[in-house]
Amino acid sequence: MAVNCLVYVSLANQEMSDKHLQDLLKKARDKNESLNITGMLLYRDGFFMQALEGELNDIESLFDVIANDTRHRDVLLIYKKPIKQRGFPDWKMGFNKIDDKSVATIDGYTDFLNNPTPDFFLHRASEAEALLDQFKHQLFF
Repeated sequence: MAVNCLVYVSLANQEMSDKHLQDLLKKARDKNESLNITGMLLYRDGFFMQALEGELNDIESLFDVIANDTRHRDVLLIYKKPIKQRGFPDWKMGFNKIDDKSVATIDGYTDFLNNPTPDFFLHRASEAEALLDQFKHQLFF
């Protein structure tokens, strides 16, 4: 079975309270488990970055659903590529809510996390990977 990784970014269309995020994660984890998809979701002040890992058809189909979800806008595919092994093998959907304290701990921190936008990552796939890697050992809820 070939495993692929798809990473996208987007902006929320509404305020996302911790309750909203927990509900979203519950649904995502249930869906991902049924599809054997793993991954991680990062969130900061209305900005989302998500990595999806699994069979290509499964992650592409899920991404199509996500891209048409009215809870967010400016959905931008950062990259999609084959991977040798899953980066998030034990997580149906890991999550981290990036706050000011966690931003200060990021190696090579840049100001983009003060007001992140999807366009920042359009030609910076390696920075998206680095950001996901930075938070993959720190789960929020």
